[in-house]
Amino acid sequence: MGVTEKDGAGLAAEYDHFASEFVDDPFALWAAMREQEPVARSEKYGGYYLVTRYADIDEAARDTERFSSTDGAGIPPLPMVGMIPIDVDPPDQRKYRKVMDPALTIGPVMQREAEIRALVRRVVAPLAERATWDAAQDLAVHIPPSATLSFLGFPEEDHELMTKATDDVTRLRGQDTPRIAEAGMEMVGTCVKLVQARRAAPPKDDLLQLLLDGEIDGRPLKDEEIVQYLSVLLFGAVDTTTSAIAGSVWYLATHPEAQAELRALDEIPNTAIDELLRWVSPLQGLGRTVTKDTELGGCPLHQGDRVLLMWASGNRDDDVFECPDEVRFDRKPNRHLAFGMGPHRCAGVHLGKLMLRATLEELLRTVPPFELGEGELLWLGGEARGLRGVPIRRAS
Repeated sequence: MGVTEKDGAGLAAEYDHFASEFVDDPFALWAAMREQEPVARSEKYGGYYLVTRYADIDEAARDTERFSSTDGAGIPPLPMVGMIPIDVDPPDQRKYRKVMDPALTIGPVMQREAEIRALVRRVVAPLAERATWDAAQDLAVHIPPSATLSFLGFPEEDHELMTKATDDVTRLRGQDTPRIAEAGMEMVGTCVKLVQARRAAPPKDDLLQLLLDGEIDGRPLKDEEIVQYLSVLLFGAVDTTTSAIAGSVWYLATHPEAQAELRALDEIPNTAIDELLRWVSPLQGLGRTVTKDTELGGCPLHQGDRVLLMWASGNRDDDVFECPDEVRFDRKPNRHLAFGMGPHRCAGVHLGKLMLRATLEELLRTVPPFELGEGELLWLGGEARGLRGVPIRRAS
């Protein structure tokens, strides 16, 4: 299966992962692609192929010799030069990954649980007294940016600017606007100033210090390399975790029996967190570049072709997940793709899951039962897909 000619008009010919018509409710189209055209070509952004079936996504994600990350993960490209380690292929990718991994393993991450829960409680407390609130604007957008930027070493006065710039770079690349380049320059410029200031300052206990002290092949990391590290961590933690929280609260607001089930527990089990992540799938997909003529999912591909590995579609593949559109808090096994797959699987798995679990637990302990309120849902797309408007009201 698959489109065999580049000018063949298939299911995805007009597909645009930034456009609302493909972002608000893409699941029926993805299901059709998985069945009829699992590697389908879109003519947007110079042309790229959507890889929608779990098996093909897994194959491409693991085969870095045929599907390279060195041209960047963004389609269209991000307005900045490279991101480490996501734009580096093995074996060098493993060297760069090794530098930051010590701060992102479960032990060091869990040492920050009290700090993150304190932040969550400050955000959640006012919602307990309100009859209506928004799961995105009053909750989700406040937690991952603050927790992540502090963890990375950004002072509080930079948080608002960096959050806005990260969001604009993520969301506006489907539009022709000078704001995209401006936001990229704001991100990079702020990171450069921070790195230079910290090199002259006493050491601190944060991830940036780990990078400042890090080495590759026996040499210290350069400033531009550290800036690239910071950029990928911002994209990977701030936007997607915000979307994971908003999407999970939306699910609970529209499924009162599931909300009641979690409210009855002292702690939300890991299986439930993984299942919500699979169902929400805040990271839609990431790009790769074909390095040599090959075939994937029955579709011929040529050197230089761009492919978008659609993690979110793979997470609804019924060849892998029984009743994939349902949320089953006890689903096992659950080899979901919410954090990607292969050597570039997200390094911030434990931090992201901690922020999601802490937010849901504190919310359910503090706020009375809730349901979806009046107003429209606001979906935003791109490589990441998420809600930025979720009206909530106290359950009647």
